[in-house]
Amino acid sequence: MSILMLIGSVVIGLIVGRLTRTQLPGNTVDIVLYSLVFLVGLDLSKEKIEKRFLKDIIGSIISTIVGTLSFVLVLSFFLPLKQLETIVAASGFGWYSLSAVLITNSYSAYIGSISFFANVLRELIAIVISPFGLKFSRYGTISVAGATSMDTLLGIIATYSDRETALVSFGHGFIISLLVPVFVNIFLKILT
Repeated sequence: MSILMLIGSVVIGLIVGRLTRTQLPGNTVDIVLYSLVFLVGLDLSKEKIEKRFLKDIIGSIISTIVGTLSFVLVLSFFLPLKQLETIVAASGFGWYSLSAVLITNSYSAYIGSISFFANVLRELIAIVISPFGLKFSRYGTISVAGATSMDTLLGIIATYSDRETALVSFGHGFIISLLVPVFVNIFLKILT
């Protein structure tokens, strides 16, 4: 349901923007995004992740990064984009709002749009497979969820798994969310 609200918000924003020709001041979107990240950090400060979960969190983070970038590298041979454009579009690891804005502002609205939809699709796939995937591979399913494993998918993961998996999911999503701007900006620097 929340994904429909997000997509609906984007569509309504596009329509209102086109009809009214409204433009936000230069860095408004950046300020709002950084404020959201700050608020997520405040919310995370209430949670306690035990040391025994660090190994699983780190393993799932490595799986997410290596798996995503490997898959996208192979996929890039079949797409009409530059390899680095495909990689930068996927380096949002599911955080479609931030990666799309960073790419649009720094490189191309076209690649930013691709990043937005690729990362939304990643979240939708994770929502669909999570109830079944958690039975076969708890941490694999968390890796598919990417950055959304600490927010949108945390409820689903907690419902269909156990408390330990939910804590790993939360820690994984938090760190992947911190890494999204790092990876996007690294690949953008190489690309431009």
